[in-house]
Amino acid sequence: MFLDARSIGRNETIESDLCVVGAGVAGIVLVRELANANVKICLLESGGTKPDKPTQALYWGKNIGIPYYPLDTCRARFFGGTSHYWHIPLPQKGLGVRLRPMDPIDFEERDWVPHSGWPFGKAHLEPYYKRAQEVCRIGPYNYDPEYWQDPTHGMSFTFKGDRIGTTIFQFAERNHFYEQYGDEICHKDHIHILLHANVVNIETPGIDQPVTRLEVKCLEGNRFFVGAKWFVLATGGIETPRLLLLANKTNPNGLGNENDLVGRFFMEHPHLWSGRYIPSNLTVSNATGLYHMHRAKGTAILAKLALTEKVVRKEKLLDWCTSIHADYLLSYQRYLLKDSPGIVALRALRNKKDRLNSHNSLIQNVGNAIHNWDDIVKAIFRRVKVKGGFKRKFKRSQHIAVYRLNHMVEQAPNPDSRVLLGEECDPFGQRRIQLDWQLTELDTRTITRAQEIVSEELQKAGLGHLQIETDAHTIPPKIHGGYHHMGTTRMHADSKKGVVNPDCQVYGVPNLFIAGASVFPTVGFANPVLTTLALVFRLADHLRTLFKDG
Repeated sequence: MFLDARSIGRNETIESDLCVVGAGVAGIVLVRELANANVKICLLESGGTKPDKPTQALYWGKNIGIPYYPLDTCRARFFGGTSHYWHIPLPQKGLGVRLRPMDPIDFEERDWVPHSGWPFGKAHLEPYYKRAQEVCRIGPYNYDPEYWQDPTHGMSFTFKGDRIGTTIFQFAERNHFYEQYGDEICHKDHIHILLHANVVNIETPGIDQPVTRLEVKCLEGNRFFVGAKWFVLATGGIETPRLLLLANKTNPNGLGNENDLVGRFFMEHPHLWSGRYIPSNLTVSNATGLYHMHRAKGTAILAKLALTEKVVRKEKLLDWCTSIHADYLLSYQRYLLKDSPGIVALRALRNKKDRLNSHNSLIQNVGNAIHNWDDIVKAIFRRVKVKGGFKRKFKRSQHIAVYRLNHMVEQAPNPDSRVLLGEECDPFGQRRIQLDWQLTELDTRTITRAQEIVSEELQKAGLGHLQIETDAHTIPPKIHGGYHHMGTTRMHADSKKGVVNPDCQVYGVPNLFIAGASVFPTVGFANPVLTTLALVFRLADHLRTLFKDG
């Protein structure tokens, strides 16, 4: 049931068996999964059932690394969490999120990716992925392009080599989590959902001791405590390390931070709109339907181009994929042949400065104009037709489309990319966050080299080519994240190399666990939601064994 924390008596202590902090996707699904475990559960949520500015402002912090989104805008601090921010328009109806499991190589320790490797492989996580697939209410756990393709929407590209392939993403509607699943748990008498409850301290008697209780405050001034046998933090990849770092009254370094790892290894999925795909002919241009979002077998899907595991290993790159999106302005300009060498040369010859620049360039431009005279004639003819009343609207079925690339890239684990406590404080007197997002040479090299490989394979297959706009040694100026906060409480089998153990228990704190993408040691290119939920189901199974043992 929903309870308003502002009505709880001052300094009162609420007792439960399990206390989960954070009512986002991970917290809601974890509580729902444990709803029949015969334990009393307390779910704490900082906000209410709707957004409010004072609560949302608690996320405010400073970006001191690569430019990033304002920190108070990239997470939703109310019941349902950031699922409210999933905003991809789905075919026919609704807004949602793209989903896909990580690849087997993403779990491996790779010698060219420092700090890589999970304590287990993808095969271990497969049963949990299938459960996550069901709770997301999407199609079957099948990401083979051959299963999803059909002649109506097009087939996947056929490449001559084995360096490039097609990968599938499925899409889920966002409202399942905060509506249906939220409604399920709020009607359970043994589940208390406390709204407007902000955790300000995690209390332990000392180092290597269990958590005894949480100190909770409301913005209105109320203060109380929550005691439990087991505690789970499900507050995201920035707020979770913040809570651990702030719990420093008996542990000067904070909880789980004996090796200075809490907050380090912040990873995003670098996103970038850059480059163009030029199909080789009209037939290819019209056969890209699989790479546009559509419904297949009742599920919204989208195909993307991706590097194969073989080439990732050989080239020592990170995992990478790109979607392709028709740009009708670019397509129309190309239809008018504005970027043809002949048109470019003619434009230069008409410009006095270019014409007088040098004797060699003059001769080169004249040669290009003569050699590409057919393009010049076509462009003049098409321009006359357009001015004579032809529709200016570009029709992809009639002309070759130009596609912009939207890259989504794995980020290498980097200890210098991190979440820190700043000096400014929030209304509770708690130090706010500083985010220092950093990329490495491997990240930037992957973005450019991946495009080079794709272009080579497209040309070999007669499918077209890419125009590449990035530099392997430079961080692209318009690079941005996907609102995916990962890695800051990483999982490792060695307590000296991780914040949580393979069961997601915080090292040194036997009854404190973490649910969410902050435990990812590496991140692949897939959105973190499906892997997060797989780990949530795995954690739920582990907690059940603890409940039985007492």
